[in-house]
Amino acid sequence: MKKSESIILDQKAALTQDGIKPVIDKWLKLWETYDLNMLDEIFLQTEDLTYFSSEKEGLMIGYQHLKLHHSGFGFVEGGKQPEKSLWLEDMETKIYGETAMVAAIWYFGDKNIVKDSVSNGPVTFIFIKDKQDNVKIAHTHFANY
Repeated sequence: MKKSESIILDQKAALTQDGIKPVIDKWLKLWETYDLNMLDEIFLQTEDLTYFSSEKEGLMIGYQHLKLHHSGFGFVEGGKQPEKSLWLEDMETKIYGETAMVAAIWYFGDKNIVKDSVSNGPVTFIFIKDKQDNVKIAHTHFANY
């Protein structure tokens, strides 16, 4: 086998919109249910995971820090009924081979009131495939307007 052939064989298949959408849908479901158990299906479960919160300073590194962070915001195993809703608008997806980026505007609050009166800001997700070839979020960056 030639060197160039081995490199091609080691590459994972490119990400697709069809592979990313279910993960975004699960992430939105996470916020509808506050079910801490859903994190495993959505995020990379290694120390390679990184996360910037809009609520706390600093970069979180590793899955365990992310889980603790969500637990601190009231997420529980099995879930509960949240008081507020989180939703995304103006979503833009860019695929770069084995990596994808989704950028959107997040809103957090009561969906029945004027959007300008609920918390909001930009969010960026970076997606990759894990060792089992499942699409996962490897990085998230929340910010506030």
